[in-house]
Amino acid sequence: MGIVIKLLAGCAGAVFIVRGARAKRRHGKWRAAVFCGGFLLAAAVFAVMLPRILFPEYESPAVTGEYAVATAEYTWVDESRIETYTDTGEKRRLTVKIWYPVEPEHSCPLVVFSHGAFGVIDSNYSTCTELASHGYVVASIGHTYHAMFVTDTDGNTTYASTEFLKQVSAAGSEADDPESEKERYEYSRAWMQVRTADENFVLDQILSLAAGSRKENMPGEMTGTGAEGAGEDVNPWRLIDTDRIGLFGHSMGGAASVQLGRERDDIDAVIDLEGTMLGEYVDFADGTEVFNTEPYPVPVLDVNSAATDAEARMLPGNGYVNFYVGERAVDYHYAVIADARHLNFTDLPLISPVLAKLLGVGDADAKECIEEVNALVLDFFDTYLKEAPEK
Repeated sequence: MGIVIKLLAGCAGAVFIVRGARAKRRHGKWRAAVFCGGFLLAAAVFAVMLPRILFPEYESPAVTGEYAVATAEYTWVDESRIETYTDTGEKRRLTVKIWYPVEPEHSCPLVVFSHGAFGVIDSNYSTCTELASHGYVVASIGHTYHAMFVTDTDGNTTYASTEFLKQVSAAGSEADDPESEKERYEYSRAWMQVRTADENFVLDQILSLAAGSRKENMPGEMTGTGAEGAGEDVNPWRLIDTDRIGLFGHSMGGAASVQLGRERDDIDAVIDLEGTMLGEYVDFADGTEVFNTEPYPVPVLDVNSAATDAEARMLPGNGYVNFYVGERAVDYHYAVIADARHLNFTDLPLISPVLAKLLGVGDADAKECIEEVNALVLDFFDTYLKEAPEK
């Protein structure tokens, strides 16, 4: 429980730094025996009831597509990178979960998802399922040491880095002096470097597998574990249309997706769910971040809560970086979800209302809210990955 308590404490800071606008904040023996027995009984009852309290049964969001959905998980080693969150010299390992349609009639666009700070690989399970039901192959990355936990295909679980926890907590402090602002900037640069390298590696791995699958006309086979819904033969790679690629993410994951959409030339559309575009900070001068002035090159959908939107519109100077990017983007779309807050853009309010309320949700109905988010995501990707003309 210790690591969970620490992580929950850190999440409060994570919400501040990655949730949208960073608004400024001037932020006798028998008695002992009876007591002991009563405490143990209460503890036993609490242990039995806690899972039901924290994770009650819930109605899953609607899945509206025509295809059944299968999943599989893979753990890959990036031989080009040493793990920076340990001192063992090990290579960075990433676990990826794939959602894909069963027996689609046509090839499928590829979409890659990046969770927020202290999120998990299934943070947006419903969104990924909805997309796959409409004919997408979706890959969700478990960002090792940035996720609350990641379990690889060998069953080993890695929890969030205490160093990352300290950084997020420090960045979420109320201090707003120039030194603290610069520290936040430097943290954001380091986080984006890790995240975009993860996404680049996963994308390149998938594209290589897709190319090999077509070239060799591979029979269905699975190199990961946990395939569900597709029988024994699993090969999602041969379904992928490598000319149609989208990225999306929540919070810090949204920021990383936006940055990668600028850096790669094979990305066709990007969605940022309630995330400050940290990758658009290109320098730090005169006590504040310097924004990228180059037009954002691909269609981007920026989705925020009404609360974040209100905070963003009160920022001084150049204002909120997302708006700055939007004004200069080649194709920028903006949406606001009423009565929502940061975690309403994930499945957590459905899976654990108690934890979600502790960490930040609005008054919106949790199921209706995530369904609205999922519909926005699907519509945007349909427009730019399916309806768009051939490149």
